[in-house]
Amino acid sequence: MNRNRGGLMGRPATGQTRIMGFRPPKPLRDEFEALAKAEGRTPSDALIEAMHCWVDKKRRQHGTDSTPEAGTG
Repeated sequence: MNRNRGGLMGRPATGQTRIMGFRPPKPLRDEFEALAKAEGRTPSDALIEAMHCWVDKKRRQHGTDSTPEAGTG
């Protein structure tokens, strides 16, 4: 069994990360799940990517980005 899922980041071992739960509106959830499936991804993988993007955006907005483009590298 290939646990790498096509080169995507693997899941941490059970119990290693805290579970988050929320209830998105049904139309948003339906579209999100369809898009993830179309890309051959799990909803968890897509949500993790979205969270990284949001955090990176907020870091840039607040001037806490540590990338060379922010002038701290």
